[in-house]
Amino acid sequence: MNAAVVNINNPNSMGGWFAPFTNRNYCNWFYFLMALSAVAFALHVGMALYKIVSSGGKLYAISTPAFWVFTVMQATQYISARLLYSMCLNSI
Repeated sequence: MNAAVVNINNPNSMGGWFAPFTNRNYCNWFYFLMALSAVAFALHVGMALYKIVSSGGKLYAISTPAFWVFTVMQATQYISARLLYSMCLNSI
């Protein structure tokens, strides 16, 4: 098959912009992003707990705006990847 020819009705076709929604294998990218954001969030919380414990129980680690901005950012990334993954699976 010619790589320049795209048939969006064929689930095995490389569908350009439609690719994530025409082939189940492309849904795995959203699952990967979801897992990656979950790991990043776990490391983020783990480092915060480590800083709290190593500072003798002081909550400096979670009192900074950067901590909460990053927390909200990671949660938003996880939720959006989860929604995209479920949308991708439901559109096949």
